[in-house]
Amino acid sequence: MRTMKQLGRLLTYLRTHAIHFSLGLLIVVLMAYTSGIIPILIKNAIDKGISTGNYSIAIYYSLLILLFGVLNGMFSFSGRYLLIKSAQYAVYHLRMDTFRAIQRQEMEFFDKTFSGQLISRITNDTERITRFLSFRIRMFVYSIFLIGISLYYMFGMNILLTGIALGTIAIVVALNASYAIKVRPIYDRIRHQTGTIASIATQSIAGVKTIKSLSVEENIKDKFSKENNYLYSLNIDATKITALYGNAPFLVLGIAMSVMFYYGGMAIMGNTLTVGELVAFLTYMLTLMWPLRALGFTIGDIQRSLAAASRLFEVIDSAPESIDSPDAIELMNPKGKIEFKNVWLKYHTGKMALRGLNFKINAEERILITGPPGSGKSTILKLIARFYKPERGKVLIDGIDIRKIKSKNFRKIVAYVPQEPFIFNRSIRENIALAKPDASLEEIIKAAKTAKIHDFISSLPQGYETVVGEKGVTLSGGERQRIGIARALLSEPKIILLDDPVSNLDAHTESSLVEDLRDILRGKTAVIVSQRLSLAKLVDRVMVVKDGRIIEDENIKEGKMYRDMLWAGEGK
Repeated sequence: MRTMKQLGRLLTYLRTHAIHFSLGLLIVVLMAYTSGIIPILIKNAIDKGISTGNYSIAIYYSLLILLFGVLNGMFSFSGRYLLIKSAQYAVYHLRMDTFRAIQRQEMEFFDKTFSGQLISRITNDTERITRFLSFRIRMFVYSIFLIGISLYYMFGMNILLTGIALGTIAIVVALNASYAIKVRPIYDRIRHQTGTIASIATQSIAGVKTIKSLSVEENIKDKFSKENNYLYSLNIDATKITALYGNAPFLVLGIAMSVMFYYGGMAIMGNTLTVGELVAFLTYMLTLMWPLRALGFTIGDIQRSLAAASRLFEVIDSAPESIDSPDAIELMNPKGKIEFKNVWLKYHTGKMALRGLNFKINAEERILITGPPGSGKSTILKLIARFYKPERGKVLIDGIDIRKIKSKNFRKIVAYVPQEPFIFNRSIRENIALAKPDASLEEIIKAAKTAKIHDFISSLPQGYETVVGEKGVTLSGGERQRIGIARALLSEPKIILLDDPVSNLDAHTESSLVEDLRDILRGKTAVIVSQRLSLAKLVDRVMVVKDGRIIEDENIKEGKMYRDMLWAGEGK
């Protein structure tokens, strides 16, 4: 029942190309008919022409065989083209629906899902579905109709030989069904394991600097080798089953043809069968050999393709229909006031991250959140950025629950700069304009000047059109940080969130960025997360977080505790 539901849902993606798809299947049926009629034409050419010495009849049927062969080729091309075109269209939209669903997912989804698994679904699973809709369905329809047409003509010639053919078909179908049952779970594990290897490879490439700095290449290689060995063993298991069941149908067909040849020879000598009929039977068995084999693979592939579709539908169904709630509004003329009201948050692992936070940040106020690692300080930023939803309580901007603000409007109000801004393998101009692709060069330059990165960009040979490489490998940590800030400033946000902006910078670059942040943050509500005391010079308040709770919240000019910490830090 579930399989039929998945198949029905998959076929809905063909609805806009239903005419092309249906016409393609009709042409495949015609292709099966032209294939099925050729052995009868061969029979007539032998019995009515060659055996009787009437060569004009033999030539006539030879020309018919040629004609039907040409038609068969034309039907094969046109049917394949229409079905592949329809399949590509359907999978295009399925792939887009999956990608859009991934974009709509909450951050918790990515915390629990390996990126390699998602990549595998978008690439490998959609490719399997393309093959299913374009090739496997075509072969299934062709095989079924060719078997039906062949049996119809075979019954008209000799019932006993037809019985042998039917028994052969039944055995081959049973072998193929057994093959599908045995191999499907292995292929499911192969698919999952491929995603696991993709995740390891993706993370290893992304974290290559960390891996090399710690000299843990051997550990990573051993981990990859272990998972790769498991994938190898799964593929070997699948190969063994495929080799066994893949050759068995040929053995069965070979035995069946030997029996037919023996019985047919005896029947010819007894004048109960003609030479043409025996040749036709043997031709039918040879003609059916590939469709029967393909039918078995198709039966197995239907299961795997529907499993692939199920994985894609799982991603699509798990995403919210819309990023915005139905009653979402646009916040006009935002002031930038932030408030947490009894906010609780639990990680997907079950660990409590925040415990009943209550605080306010006034408009254009700058606040530093500090505390030990794992205290929940970065989580506060991610809640304000709307990456996570509170388990309990509310996060408000200007008195409005942030979940009630339309996403596009919200992203113009709140800008988040992560600890390590991701730099895409594009030009600097495209990287800065990421959130506002239609931004003019003047707007981009203005944001870059505010982020104090314009002079550096101008010094490059290609200026703003310079391609910086994947993850900005040609840039320093400070340059990547400033490009990230320029990207955030492009939409002129009222609230800017900085997650440890100086953690990866040397002392000189840190000092320079801290000084520049004075101008960058002017007139904005700023929330900075860091353990660096140098950033205390920029803010009005310091909030100390520990174990998901606020243990200190003081004005920087009045708070004795943090003033002592600052003094101690400078004394060192």
